[in-house]
Amino acid sequence: MGKHIFYLDNLRTFVIFLGILCLAAGSFLPAPFMPPHYVFAGQPGTITPFYYLFYEFAMTLVIPVLFFISGYFSASNLRIRLFQPYFKGRWLRLGWPLLFAIIIMMPEIAWISARSTGYSAGFFTFLTQRFLGRGFTLGIYGFLAVLLLFILLLMAAKKLNHQALRHTEISSPSPLFLILFVGVHLILALAVYFGLLGLSPQSLSAVQAFFAGLGFQPSWLITAALYFLLGIYAAKHRWFIQGGYVPGNVWIAAAIGFSIIYNVFPYYHAITLAFLSLSGTLGLIAVFARWGDQSSQTLLTLSHMAYPVWYLSEPVLENIMYFLLPLTIAAPLKLILALGLTLFYGYFVYKYALCHLGCFKTR
Repeated sequence: MGKHIFYLDNLRTFVIFLGILCLAAGSFLPAPFMPPHYVFAGQPGTITPFYYLFYEFAMTLVIPVLFFISGYFSASNLRIRLFQPYFKGRWLRLGWPLLFAIIIMMPEIAWISARSTGYSAGFFTFLTQRFLGRGFTLGIYGFLAVLLLFILLLMAAKKLNHQALRHTEISSPSPLFLILFVGVHLILALAVYFGLLGLSPQSLSAVQAFFAGLGFQPSWLITAALYFLLGIYAAKHRWFIQGGYVPGNVWIAAAIGFSIIYNVFPYYHAITLAFLSLSGTLGLIAVFARWGDQSSQTLLTLSHMAYPVWYLSEPVLENIMYFLLPLTIAAPLKLILALGLTLFYGYFVYKYALCHLGCFKTR
C-alpha cells in the first residue's frame, strides 16, 4: 500500500472482512436478488428481508471505501513510479489471480450454484452449454477486473498528461465540491435506475447478463468509478498526511444518520445510496483515524491475510454452503458455520501456502 497510514490500512482490512460476511449472507438472499454465482442455501420459508437489507447496506459501504482507498494509493504510488514496474506489480497482484479464478475456480462455483437452484446436468455439460455463454460470471472476482481496468485508465491518463497526478497545495474538500460530488452520484444512480425500468425485455435481459457476468450491479460500477476518482483527488490534495485533511466527527454523525434512513426506507435506496456512500466512507475514515490509528502484530497479520482470505472465500464458502444445503438447521447457524470454517481454512492456507506466492506476498 505504499507508505503506511495505519488507520487506512486497518479500515481496508475491516472492510474486506465485511465483504466476506456479505458473501456469506448472499446465499440467503431472496431468489430474484441473489447473484448467479451464489449457492442458494436457505430452506423454504427461512429467507427473510433481513439478509437482503444487510447485504445491500454493507455493500453500500464496502464498495466506496475499497475503491476510494485503492484510488488514493494507486495515485500516490503511480506518481513516483515508472510505468513498467508499476504495471508489472499491479498485474502480479491483480491480473494473475483474476485469470486463475476465471479458468479454474469460477466454472465449478457457477456449476454448484446452478445445481443449488435445480440445475441437474453434469459439470462438462454446464461448462459448454451455459458457462461459456450467457451463464458466464466473474463472481466476486469482478472486483479485481474493475479495479485493474481503473488502474489501466489511470496509467493512460498519466501517459497523456505527466502532471495529472502532481500534488497540489494541501486543502480540504469544500462544501460545494462535496455537494456536487453527491449530486453527480445521485443523478447517475437515478439515471441508471429509471433507464433500466425503461428498457425493453430483450435489452434488459442483455444488460442483466452483462452485469451478472461482471459480478457487479450497475449502481456498484458507478459508485466504484466515482470513489476511485475521489481517492485520486484526495491523493492530489494530500489528504491524510501530516497537516492534511482528515474527516472529523461530523461525518460519524452523518454516517449514523444516513445508515438509519437507508435501512428504515428501503424503497428509496436509489436516492439514499449517494448520501450513505459519502457519509459512510468519510465517517468510517473518521472512526478509524480516531480509534484505529495503531499497529500491532495482530493487526499486521490481519492486514496481510485479508486479501488472500477474501480471494479464497468464494470457492470455500460456496462449496460449504452447497454441502449444508440439505440440512434443516436455521439459516443463521448455517451462516455462522460456513463463515467460521471459511476463515479457519483461509487462515491456514494463507499461512502455509498463499503467503509464499508473489501475488499475495507482503513486504
